[in-house]
Amino acid sequence: MSIKVRCKACETVLNVSDQAAGKVVKCKQCGEKVRVPLPKGDRPAAKARPPQEEEVDSTPRDALERLDLRNVEDEKRRVCPGCARPVDLDAVECPKCGVTIATGVLSERQRIKFERKGPPPAEFYGAIWSNGWKFLKKHWGYGVRTALIWSLTLTMSLTSLFSLSYYVEHRAAELMESAKADTANISINGNFLTIKVPEAKGSKVVYDKTYYTTPKEVIILRAPHVQPWFEPPSAFWIFLTVVFQLGFGGWAWTLAITITKVTMAGEKRIKRFPMDFFGNLTMGFRFYVWPAVLLIPFNWITNILGIFSPVAAAIFGCTLLLIPLLVLPAAVIHMTQNYQYRGWLIWWMAKDFFKTLGPSMYIFMLNLFMVFLVPLGVAITMLVAGHQIVGWLLVQEAAFLVWAKANIMDMGEGNFQFLFYQLPLVFTSCFIVFFIICGLMAFPAVFMMRVVGLYGVYFKPDLSLVNEFPDLESAGFGPRFLAFQIDSIIVVLLAVVAAFIASLFGMLFSFYGWGAAALLQLGVQFIATLALVGFYFASMESGASRATLGQASIGLMVLRDDNKPMNRQQAFSRFGSVLVTGLTFYIGFLLCFFRADKKALHDLMSHSKVVWRGDEH
Repeated sequence: MSIKVRCKACETVLNVSDQAAGKVVKCKQCGEKVRVPLPKGDRPAAKARPPQEEEVDSTPRDALERLDLRNVEDEKRRVCPGCARPVDLDAVECPKCGVTIATGVLSERQRIKFERKGPPPAEFYGAIWSNGWKFLKKHWGYGVRTALIWSLTLTMSLTSLFSLSYYVEHRAAELMESAKADTANISINGNFLTIKVPEAKGSKVVYDKTYYTTPKEVIILRAPHVQPWFEPPSAFWIFLTVVFQLGFGGWAWTLAITITKVTMAGEKRIKRFPMDFFGNLTMGFRFYVWPAVLLIPFNWITNILGIFSPVAAAIFGCTLLLIPLLVLPAAVIHMTQNYQYRGWLIWWMAKDFFKTLGPSMYIFMLNLFMVFLVPLGVAITMLVAGHQIVGWLLVQEAAFLVWAKANIMDMGEGNFQFLFYQLPLVFTSCFIVFFIICGLMAFPAVFMMRVVGLYGVYFKPDLSLVNEFPDLESAGFGPRFLAFQIDSIIVVLLAVVAAFIASLFGMLFSFYGWGAAALLQLGVQFIATLALVGFYFASMESGASRATLGQASIGLMVLRDDNKPMNRQQAFSRFGSVLVTGLTFYIGFLLCFFRADKKALHDLMSHSKVVWRGDEH
């Protein structure tokens, strides 16, 4: 026979054995202690009151005079003097209204709690250690998972860089050897290589296994040390490097946001969530772009210093990296809200930082010594003795190759040796090193993510958070400009891709000996850039999110004037309007700063608008 009892903390109904009657059990859901009542038949019988002699009162007034009010109170039960709810006999404060049972008034802690709608800030410094440690013990698996993901992504990124270096080095040597074979007709000047075909009929010049036979033709190509960077294998390895770097930052950002949301919601466990690869890449984009956007107002100082002293500019730039670390707790809290644009702006972050100066500096120092101490030590070691370490590693690699050729199989000195010996060696060595480093970082990182969540719980009233906007309210110039700054980074990356595509066409034009190959390549690059950027904006603004990455990052979306989503054709029309607005030297963009409906010129031309994303959208 089982007894049903309800946990007061989480409202979970527990089925316990009747042997636990009268005892205290632990709730399986939240861990709180729950007292199991005795069945009615097993409760001790109440003591019989001694018989009282009946006295005949002469008047009703005599009966009331003999009534002792001290014995009227039920001593077996207590009620709260504030809300009159039953409380435990050993309770000091009412769990419902917070009133002190003995005095009937709110304690100082409860007064602060009700005023701030949260726990007192003074308890933050003591709570983070016990709470963070308990959280880490329950979620140690996320520490292991983080160490593995970080190790794998960093290893793959470094291995891709090693492969890129191998290809560029050997390809440049091959091109240089081809150029030296005919120094009379091939010359190298800086970053360019010039081929001059002799006037004699039947003359030819061979470079990179390509025959140039048109008499008197002058062909300008990239120099051997430049050309490998613009070839497909280099693009492939660069792409892999970027993808795995985004994966590294994306997992850190995703886990930090998830733990912070769980903490601020008062939950004790993280619900299992799968690792979304593409979503992780998007979060990785935010991980790397957020500091860049945050520090945009300081870029002019770095540029001016760079004119006079590049060293001073580099030192100042490295110092600026401390700013994102200082405001990181407030920024992460902003990123968990419905509207996140203030987390991207340095003036709002500075305001929140100085309003919570003590806890922000406390978290910064904890991050510095618990999470970043190991990578800082590795970085300093590489700066001081990196040349000697790399030299020693190359010696060990050479020794391994000699041993492998003698004991396994001689693959020669070409690509087979790289593929079967060098690449596995680099991958294995990097993974071991990174797993040790990331293992030392991962568990403190999970602990600090919980601390940041507690920072949001204790100091949420002090932060300038935005959770509500009127439904479909038009966004002003500031948020739209911020979204444009974020999207401009995507535009630059797309322009790089367009330049790579144009370089392939340039090689094709040069192969057929077209004299205007360079000019045609610029034309292809311009068209490819417009096509890629236009497809990005149109596909994103007409897609499910109705916003680009920059707009979605701060809670914006694009709609038609009738509040309906745009289709693909309308989105391309809007992008064309953006190009027309750009021809006005960006004056058309400033219209949204002065108009009451906050529309820019391209909004008016395309009958669209940029609004804040509501909860229902």
